[in-house]
Amino acid sequence: MLAMHPLDSPTWKALTTHQSQLALVAGMARRFPPEVCIHGALALPMPPAYQDLARLSPEPVGLFTLQKLQPPAGWKILRAVELLQLVHEGDESIAGGSLREPGSSATTAADSKLMGGFQVGDLTPADLPAMSALYEATRPGRKLSPGLHKLGGFLGIHAASADGQSQLVAMACLRLHMPGYREISTVGTLPGFEGRGYATALVAEFVRRIRARGEQPYLTVRTDNERAIAIYQRLGFRERVKMHSATIQFG
Repeated sequence: MLAMHPLDSPTWKALTTHQSQLALVAGMARRFPPEVCIHGALALPMPPAYQDLARLSPEPVGLFTLQKLQPPAGWKILRAVELLQLVHEGDESIAGGSLREPGSSATTAADSKLMGGFQVGDLTPADLPAMSALYEATRPGRKLSPGLHKLGGFLGIHAASADGQSQLVAMACLRLHMPGYREISTVGTLPGFEGRGYATALVAEFVRRIRARGEQPYLTVRTDNERAIAIYQRLGFRERVKMHSATIQFG
Protein backbone atom coordinates (compact mmCIF):
# COMPACT_ATOMS: atom_id res chain seq x y z
CA MET A 1 0.00 0.00 0.00
CA LEU A 2 1.28 3.45 -0.88
CA ALA A 3 2.04 5.80 2.01
CA MET A 4 -0.97 7.93 2.89
CA HIS A 5 0.92 10.92 4.28
CA PRO A 6 3.49 12.62 1.99
CA LEU A 7 6.09 12.59 4.78
CA ASP A 8 5.80 8.81 5.16
CA SER A 9 7.80 8.53 1.93
CA PRO A 10 9.26 12.01 1.53
CA THR A 11 11.90 11.20 -1.08
CA TRP A 12 9.36 9.55 -3.39
CA LYS A 13 7.01 12.50 -2.97
CA ALA A 14 9.79 15.00 -3.71
CA LEU A 15 11.05 13.09 -6.76
CA THR A 16 7.57 12.84 -8.23
CA THR A 17 6.55 16.47 -7.58
CA HIS A 18 8.70 19.59 -7.00
CA GLN A 19 12.04 17.87 -7.64
CA SER A 20 10.96 15.50 -10.40
CA GLN A 21 13.22 17.33 -12.89
CA LEU A 22 16.22 15.91 -11.01
CA ALA A 23 14.94 12.34 -10.76
CA LEU A 24 16.72 9.38 -12.26
CA VAL A 25 13.86 7.03 -13.16
CA ALA A 26 13.59 3.29 -13.72
CA GLY A 27 10.17 1.68 -13.43
CA MET A 28 9.12 1.72 -9.78
CA ALA A 29 12.31 3.41 -8.55
CA ARG A 30 13.54 6.98 -8.34
CA ARG A 31 16.74 8.51 -7.05
CA PHE A 32 18.63 11.79 -7.13
CA PRO A 33 21.86 11.88 -9.13
CA PRO A 34 24.50 10.59 -6.67
CA GLU A 35 26.54 13.77 -6.93
CA VAL A 36 23.49 15.79 -5.81
CA CYS A 37 22.02 13.61 -3.06
CA ILE A 38 22.35 10.02 -1.97
CA HIS A 39 18.63 9.45 -1.47
CA GLY A 40 16.21 7.44 -3.57
CA ALA A 41 12.82 5.81 -3.13
CA LEU A 42 10.56 2.98 -4.24
CA ALA A 43 6.91 3.14 -5.24
CA LEU A 44 6.40 -0.11 -3.32
CA PRO A 45 8.86 -2.13 -1.20
CA MET A 46 8.85 -5.19 -3.44
CA PRO A 47 11.57 -7.10 -5.37
CA PRO A 48 10.75 -5.67 -8.83
CA ALA A 49 11.15 -2.13 -7.43
CA TYR A 50 14.54 -3.02 -5.95
CA GLN A 51 15.53 -4.43 -9.35
CA ASP A 52 14.60 -1.10 -10.90
CA LEU A 53 16.63 0.73 -8.26
CA ALA A 54 19.68 -1.44 -9.00
CA ARG A 55 19.46 -0.39 -12.65
CA LEU A 56 19.78 3.32 -11.85
CA SER A 57 23.42 3.29 -10.78
CA PRO A 58 25.95 1.16 -8.88
CA GLU A 59 26.45 3.88 -6.25
CA PRO A 60 25.01 3.51 -2.74
CA VAL A 61 21.51 4.86 -2.25
CA GLY A 62 19.73 6.03 0.92
CA LEU A 63 16.16 5.04 1.71
CA PHE A 64 13.78 6.42 4.34
CA THR A 65 11.33 3.82 5.66
CA LEU A 66 8.80 3.61 8.48
CA GLN A 67 9.98 0.10 9.38
CA LYS A 68 13.51 -1.22 9.71
CA LEU A 69 14.72 -1.97 6.20
CA GLN A 70 15.11 -5.57 5.08
CA PRO A 71 16.27 -5.42 1.46
CA PRO A 72 16.11 -8.49 -0.79
CA ALA A 73 19.06 -10.71 -1.64
CA GLY A 74 21.84 -8.99 -3.51
CA TRP A 75 21.68 -5.78 -1.46
CA LYS A 76 23.94 -4.97 1.47
CA ILE A 77 23.25 -2.39 4.17
CA LEU A 78 26.17 0.02 4.55
CA ARG A 79 24.66 2.24 7.24
CA ALA A 80 21.41 2.24 9.21
CA VAL A 81 20.10 4.72 11.80
CA GLU A 82 16.82 5.35 13.59
CA LEU A 83 15.45 8.88 13.23
CA LEU A 84 12.75 11.13 14.56
CA GLN A 85 10.87 13.03 11.88
CA LEU A 86 9.98 16.42 13.33
CA VAL A 87 7.50 18.86 11.77
CA HIS A 88 7.42 22.54 12.68
CA GLU A 89 4.23 23.38 14.54
CA GLY A 90 5.45 26.49 16.36
CA ASP A 91 3.70 29.81 16.20
CA GLU A 92 4.43 32.43 13.60
CA SER A 93 6.63 34.47 15.96
CA ILE A 94 9.52 32.12 15.26
CA ALA A 95 8.83 32.16 11.52
CA GLY A 96 8.90 35.94 11.66
CA GLY A 97 12.27 36.02 13.40
CA SER A 98 11.15 36.60 17.01
CA LEU A 99 13.54 34.12 18.50
CA ARG A 100 15.37 34.53 21.78
CA GLU A 101 18.86 33.11 21.66
CA PRO A 102 20.56 32.01 24.90
CA GLY A 103 22.08 35.12 26.44
CA SER A 104 20.75 37.51 23.81
CA SER A 105 17.75 39.75 23.29
CA ALA A 106 14.81 38.78 21.09
CA THR A 107 15.26 39.69 17.44
CA THR A 108 12.81 41.16 14.99
CA ALA A 109 12.01 40.22 11.42
CA ALA A 110 14.12 43.14 10.18
CA ASP A 111 17.34 41.82 11.72
CA SER A 112 16.59 38.10 11.82
CA LYS A 113 19.84 37.27 10.01
CA LEU A 114 21.89 38.85 12.81
CA MET A 115 21.31 36.62 15.81
CA GLY A 116 23.24 36.40 19.06
CA GLY A 117 25.98 38.67 17.71
CA PHE A 118 26.82 36.57 14.64
CA GLN A 119 25.76 36.74 11.02
CA VAL A 120 23.78 34.07 9.18
CA GLY A 121 24.46 34.20 5.45
CA ASP A 122 23.87 32.27 2.24
CA LEU A 123 26.71 30.02 1.08
CA THR A 124 27.71 29.54 -2.56
CA PRO A 125 29.43 26.79 -4.56
CA ALA A 126 32.70 28.64 -3.89
CA ASP A 127 32.28 27.63 -0.22
CA LEU A 128 32.21 23.92 -1.11
CA PRO A 129 35.72 23.09 0.22
CA ALA A 130 34.89 24.61 3.61
CA MET A 131 31.44 22.98 3.60
CA SER A 132 32.95 19.58 2.82
CA ALA A 133 35.51 19.96 5.61
CA LEU A 134 32.83 20.90 8.13
CA TYR A 135 30.61 18.01 7.02
CA GLU A 136 33.41 15.48 7.42
CA ALA A 137 34.35 16.90 10.82
CA THR A 138 30.79 16.46 12.10
CA ARG A 139 30.02 13.19 10.28
CA PRO A 140 33.22 11.12 10.32
CA GLY A 141 33.53 8.67 7.46
CA ARG A 142 30.91 10.39 5.30
CA LYS A 143 31.27 12.76 2.36
CA LEU A 144 29.16 15.77 1.38
CA SER A 145 27.44 15.39 -1.99
CA PRO A 146 29.07 18.18 -4.03
CA GLY A 147 25.84 19.13 -5.79
CA LEU A 148 23.62 19.16 -2.69
CA HIS A 149 23.28 22.95 -2.90
CA LYS A 150 21.14 22.46 -6.05
CA LEU A 151 18.26 21.27 -3.86
CA GLY A 152 17.72 24.62 -2.17
CA GLY A 153 20.95 26.12 -0.93
CA PHE A 154 22.98 26.41 2.26
CA LEU A 155 23.14 28.90 5.09
CA GLY A 156 26.33 29.29 7.10
CA ILE A 157 28.02 31.13 9.93
CA HIS A 158 31.67 32.22 9.89
CA ALA A 159 33.80 32.92 12.95
CA ALA A 160 37.45 33.61 13.69
CA SER A 161 39.73 30.60 14.11
CA ALA A 162 42.56 30.36 16.61
CA ASP A 163 44.89 32.15 14.18
CA GLY A 164 42.38 34.94 13.60
CA GLN A 165 41.27 33.78 10.15
CA SER A 166 37.59 33.60 9.25
CA GLN A 167 36.30 30.06 8.87
CA LEU A 168 32.97 28.35 8.30
CA VAL A 169 31.88 27.01 11.70
CA ALA A 170 28.22 26.06 11.15
CA MET A 171 25.89 25.30 8.26
CA ALA A 172 22.52 23.89 7.26
CA CYS A 173 20.72 23.36 3.97
CA LEU A 174 17.38 22.79 2.30
CA ARG A 175 16.95 19.35 0.80
CA LEU A 176 13.67 17.57 -0.01
CA HIS A 177 10.81 19.66 -1.39
CA MET A 178 7.22 18.60 -2.03
CA PRO A 179 3.83 20.31 -2.03
CA GLY A 180 3.34 21.92 1.37
CA TYR A 181 6.61 20.75 2.95
CA ARG A 182 10.30 21.73 2.87
CA GLU A 183 13.07 19.80 4.58
CA ILE A 184 15.89 21.38 6.60
CA SER A 185 18.97 19.15 6.59
CA THR A 186 22.73 18.82 7.10
CA VAL A 187 22.76 20.94 10.26
CA GLY A 188 26.24 20.90 11.72
CA THR A 189 28.58 22.91 13.97
CA LEU A 190 32.35 22.55 13.87
CA PRO A 191 33.72 20.81 16.98
CA GLY A 192 34.89 23.45 19.46
CA PHE A 193 32.22 25.94 18.42
CA GLU A 194 29.17 24.20 19.90
CA GLY A 195 26.91 25.83 22.47
CA ARG A 196 26.92 29.29 20.90
CA GLY A 197 23.47 29.17 19.32
CA TYR A 198 24.72 28.67 15.77
CA ALA A 199 22.51 25.68 14.90
CA THR A 200 19.52 27.39 16.47
CA ALA A 201 20.06 30.50 14.36
CA LEU A 202 20.47 28.58 11.11
CA VAL A 203 17.37 26.46 11.60
CA ALA A 204 15.33 29.46 12.76
CA GLU A 205 16.26 31.41 9.62
CA PHE A 206 15.24 28.52 7.39
CA VAL A 207 11.97 28.19 9.32
CA ARG A 208 11.32 31.87 8.68
CA ARG A 209 12.00 31.53 4.96
CA ILE A 210 9.93 28.37 4.54
CA ARG A 211 6.99 29.77 6.48
CA ALA A 212 7.14 32.95 4.39
CA ARG A 213 6.43 30.77 1.33
CA GLY A 214 3.42 29.19 3.00
CA GLU A 215 5.10 25.81 3.50
CA GLN A 216 5.72 23.72 6.60
CA PRO A 217 9.32 23.00 7.66
CA TYR A 218 10.36 19.52 8.72
CA LEU A 219 13.58 17.68 9.48
CA THR A 220 14.96 14.41 10.76
CA VAL A 221 17.32 13.82 13.65
CA ARG A 222 18.90 10.72 15.16
CA THR A 223 16.91 9.41 18.11
CA ASP A 224 20.07 9.45 20.27
CA ASN A 225 20.91 13.11 19.51
CA GLU A 226 19.23 14.55 22.58
CA ARG A 227 20.91 17.96 22.34
CA ALA A 228 19.71 18.57 18.79
CA ILE A 229 16.22 17.30 19.60
CA ALA A 230 15.98 19.79 22.46
CA ILE A 231 17.03 22.65 20.14
CA TYR A 232 14.43 21.73 17.55
CA GLN A 233 11.69 21.39 20.17
CA ARG A 234 12.46 24.88 21.46
CA LEU A 235 12.03 26.15 17.91
CA GLY A 236 8.55 24.62 17.67
CA PHE A 237 9.26 21.25 16.03
CA ARG A 238 7.23 18.27 17.19
CA GLU A 239 7.69 14.56 16.57
CA ARG A 240 5.46 13.16 13.85
CA VAL A 241 6.84 9.64 13.48
CA LYS A 242 9.92 7.49 13.97
CA MET A 243 11.70 6.59 10.74
CA HIS A 244 14.62 4.51 9.60
CA SER A 245 17.34 5.62 7.23
CA ALA A 246 19.48 3.02 5.52
CA THR A 247 22.23 3.36 2.95
CA ILE A 248 22.29 0.28 0.74
CA GLN A 249 24.23 -0.93 -2.28
CA PHE A 250 23.57 -3.65 -4.81
CA GLY A 251 26.17 -6.26 -5.59
